Amino acid sequence: MKTRLVFSLKTKFVVAAAVIVAISSFTGGRWFLHVEERNLTGKLESEGRLLLTSIKVPIINAIINEELGANEARDFLYNLLEEIVENREYRTVYAFITDQRGKVIVHNSPLESGKVYNDPFTLAALAGNKYLSTKVYGAAGEDAVLHMAMPLNIYGKSWGTIRVGFSLAPLQSRLDSMKRTILGFSSLIFLGGTTIFYIIGVTMTRPLAQLSRVMSDVTHETLEASLPGQRRDEIGLLQRSFSAMIDRLKQSETERRRAVLSMVQNEKLALTGKLVAGVAHEVNNPLAAISSCLYNLEQIATEKTEADIDTLKEGFFRIQNIVKQLSDFSHAGNLSLQPVRSDHFFHEASSFAAMALRKHSISLKTADMCNPPVVLPMDKSKLHQVVLDMLINAADASPTRGTIEFSTFLRGDNYCFSVKDRGEGVPDEAREKIFEIFYTTKPAGKGSGIGLAICKTIVDMHRGTILLDSRRGETVFTVMIPINGEGRNDQVQDTHSG
Repeated sequence: MKTRLVFSLKTKFVVAAAVIVAISSFTGGRWFLHVEERNLTGKLESEGRLLLTSIKVPIINAIINEELGANEARDFLYNLLEEIVENREYRTVYAFITDQRGKVIVHNSPLESGKVYNDPFTLAALAGNKYLSTKVYGAAGEDAVLHMAMPLNIYGKSWGTIRVGFSLAPLQSRLDSMKRTILGFSSLIFLGGTTIFYIIGVTMTRPLAQLSRVMSDVTHETLEASLPGQRRDEIGLLQRSFSAMIDRLKQSETERRRAVLSMVQNEKLALTGKLVAGVAHEVNNPLAAISSCLYNLEQIATEKTEADIDTLKEGFFRIQNIVKQLSDFSHAGNLSLQPVRSDHFFHEASSFAAMALRKHSISLKTADMCNPPVVLPMDKSKLHQVVLDMLINAADASPTRGTIEFSTFLRGDNYCFSVKDRGEGVPDEAREKIFEIFYTTKPAGKGSGIGLAICKTIVDMHRGTILLDSRRGETVFTVMIPINGEGRNDQVQDTHSG
């Protein structure tokens, strides 16, 4: 079941990036607009101050000349104010000159002449001796005004002040235009940045999404994960960790299944052992009676009955052999471990094999490739039984005058011995069942299906493994026994004390 993420990592990343871009772009635009506004206002104020400073002395001279009776002085002051008002570089709201009491001497608006200004800004200009300025923002629909005042002082005497008011509407219009431009650029930066971060987010989270899909597709039955190409970053580290976890789960699952199969097999073996032990016990009693009868019949046999008696004896010995195998199977789980040198085991097994194969038209080749020899814990007699059973099976499967190879060698931490024949091979459908009790590939009456089951039980009790590699013309059974003896079964009786 796939879960739909309401607020995924990609969404969080994009939203966070968009918020950061928005804050950065709009804050940056706001800061730039503030700096530009300050610069424009400062430029206007600087130019206005320079203007007032440049006309300060001519105005004082004109006022002095007017007091001395010069008629043209007043006209000069009006012309001076008219030039200021009509200057196209500034939008002048007003311009006037007052005397030292705040009374208007000249004003760009004739109706204001003679008016007395006693507002705090004018009084501060009259009382001081330095340039003053202030910005006053009007009500709705009215322009903001930059008020400037320059005291008309000379040699410690005040002759009044000149005041000029410049409209800030052109500056505000320019700022508004700049604000729209900045807003547009900020929006473009926001959209572009968000798009870029979205692409980055998709690129960064795509491997996580792929890994998530792969993880969700893993089941406890398969434990298979098709991971994308390994990366050299944190996501690659996560992929490798997940892959390692899958490997550990596979190993754990394999061990669990092996343990379950071993438990089931042990239960089957225990039940089968009890069954065959009971069968062998019950069959041995009538076999003893049959043996006595056969002996008596042999004593009174005639030529006509000898063939029948021989047939009975052959059947008797076959039943006796099967009962012996059943008894061996029921006692296969009781091991007596002793430390054994590999070369001693090889020579004894080879000798027993040569004797057991005398009645077969088979050549036996042996090779001990375990050099130098190793010492390992084993139940030597039972592993000899495994070798003999596999050799007899190989002889039965080999063609007349064929060759069987028996060899020993080391593979990793395992001592191995193998039996190879040149027979027809084991059919594919029989390979999974060949170690089951009572299963045989031999014709009826030729095999009991007990021998390889006993071999498998003995090898399992040694914590070993039997491998089968079979094809037409070559079949190899390989037994692998751990050298370190860590695979001892709980039922093992270890007789080695030193």
